[in-house]
Amino acid sequence: MLNLTTPGVSIEEITKLPYSVALAETAIPVFIGYTELIPDQYKNAFKIGSLLEYERSFGGPKKEGIQLKEVKDKGVALIPPPVQFLMYYSLQMYFANGGGPCYIISAGKYPSTGEVQLSALETGVQMIDYIKEPSLIILPDAISLANEEDFYTISNQVIEKAKVETENRFAILDTYYGNSVKGSNDLTTIDIFRNKVNSTSHAAAYFPHLKTILNYSFDENKTPIVHKGLQEPKQESSVFYKGEIAALSELQNLANMEISGGSPDPFILADFLGQAIAIAEEINESADAVSHGKSSLILAINESKAVLDAIYDGTIDDFTVPDDLDESAPAFSGEFEALKSAIVDVKDEEGEANGIILKNLESSNSALYNQVKKEIQSLKVVLPPSSAMAGVYNRVDSIRGVWKAPANVGFNYVVAPTEKISDQEQAKLHTDDTGKSINAIRTFTGKGTLVWGARTLDGMDRKDGKDNEWKYVNVRRYYNMLKQAISKTLHEFIDEPNIRPTWLQAKATLENFLNQQWMEGALAGITPKEAYFVEVGADEDETKTKTMSVTVKVALARPAEFIVLRFSHQLQES
Repeated sequence: MLNLTTPGVSIEEITKLPYSVALAETAIPVFIGYTELIPDQYKNAFKIGSLLEYERSFGGPKKEGIQLKEVKDKGVALIPPPVQFLMYYSLQMYFANGGGPCYIISAGKYPSTGEVQLSALETGVQMIDYIKEPSLIILPDAISLANEEDFYTISNQVIEKAKVETENRFAILDTYYGNSVKGSNDLTTIDIFRNKVNSTSHAAAYFPHLKTILNYSFDENKTPIVHKGLQEPKQESSVFYKGEIAALSELQNLANMEISGGSPDPFILADFLGQAIAIAEEINESADAVSHGKSSLILAINESKAVLDAIYDGTIDDFTVPDDLDESAPAFSGEFEALKSAIVDVKDEEGEANGIILKNLESSNSALYNQVKKEIQSLKVVLPPSSAMAGVYNRVDSIRGVWKAPANVGFNYVVAPTEKISDQEQAKLHTDDTGKSINAIRTFTGKGTLVWGARTLDGMDRKDGKDNEWKYVNVRRYYNMLKQAISKTLHEFIDEPNIRPTWLQAKATLENFLNQQWMEGALAGITPKEAYFVEVGADEDETKTKTMSVTVKVALARPAEFIVLRFSHQLQES
């Protein structure tokens, strides 16, 4: 401040900072999906800086119901819940892998139908236009769409948003399935993805999905447990004991073969019938007490036991059968058929914990309660990799820079990928005639689970034989950052005199910025002259209106994707 003591005109010089280029944010994702809550101040998007902040504004995960099934000789097992809403778990993975501030676009509260709707996700994708900062687009709930075609529809809509030239955006996509499932046309998950998703250098896809250390959130205080008896989950038929019936049929066939061969051994036949009775008695013990058909099963067991006793007593010794005996004909007295017929009607639908809230089970059956809690802790969440990759992008950008390929990097909170990928399998993922490269996530001994690829969905070289400059994730994202940062800097020169001093000032500003980028290793070239070129001057269009023309050329660094190690040796002369 001036020390004003004498009246008059005083002059104070204010130093103005020189023009500079500010780096654009490169790894601020926007997550689009369903949430438990929607904050009052929510409009189009909401920026958060931590998982705690998300929980305060959007709540937690959807609590799943507990479904148990009986497993022979093992007790109860927890049936993995059909989780549809993955936003909360995805944010856990994002922050655990290095994520920072991000935007949340809620597609709505968890619906009572428990289904993800395409229209809700589409509305969320359109909201991206109202926010300028996000540079990554993530849709955690997209794989939960019931219709696979809807998944590819929303994926292509996300790609179109990422391709907007005026924005610094990049999409991280998942595959619909977490492994190489083959469909009706014998196409794998990757084949269908490549057929349905548009080619672009503004997006990358990762495969397979990830087994995490995260636990599912279960409703332990309100929703009653569904406890199924000894049966296979998701069984198409109403017959619960298919395997047991098949075993009885095999015993029946063996008995028929023994009889049809002539002079059957009664004790061998008795052994077959004894095994059949043992199977039926095990079913009788495990089936529901009020099961329809159980009385018929008990009757069939008792009758078969009477026949068994008669064989050992020698009361039954004639096992002749008609000449036209087939596999379904009774071997003797129809015992096998009677047992099978009775088992078909037996149901084992309910277990001991059925209809009980887990909290109440602790007091009524502590042993079963502890077993259920153990099952809950052992069951881990499986997630698509996009959210974890968003965290990896953020981590690599902050430690090294956006110009560093987000590959050969490990994950946090990941146990293993859902499918192991070999070198030969990755070769097919890495390059394809469609140009749509899929980045593999692989497990290596001693290293853990690593991202093992950094290519975009436009990874094929050009038809003229020249290299495709946009096939690498870091090249596309770094170029997007440069373009946006330089564009914002040049806005400072709008309305400045279009004369040589202005041109020199703009050129010096850009060259200082690019020289710093070159020194950090972002640009290729031994000297600055090889790394970048800036030219600023007047440009005159057809209307003779002078404009300031800026030309910037940069040599972008590429990842050392392939390393060839050559050995040579020379034998000692003898």
